[in-house]
Amino acid sequence: MAETAGSEAACGEARMRVEGGFAHLPGRARECAIPLATLPPPDRAELARLADAAAFFDCEPAPTQPRPDARTYTIALTLDGRTRELQVAEPIRDPALAELVATLRRITRERG
Repeated sequence: MAETAGSEAACGEARMRVEGGFAHLPGRARECAIPLATLPPPDRAELARLADAAAFFDCEPAPTQPRPDARTYTIALTLDGRTRELQVAEPIRDPALAELVATLRRITRERG
């Protein structure tokens, strides 16, 4: 099934916007969008696996108030015909969601 999820993910997209953090400069935050078709198959499969593990398309993260110098992540995925945008603030308490955010950060830094 991992191969199916990875191949279907090829027509999707991953977006990330990071705001806040130490020395945050409002207006300088940019959104980075990556077409999943441009990613190597292992990265596409990893995103699909992490989205499933975090129940990204179904989860309701606990409401959190952004803390001073903490980052807020707005992540959006279009994967397997599903689309969702979610905003999470540090600290991210759900380990699976934290791993998804970390992977998206890595991919958008490498590709953005």
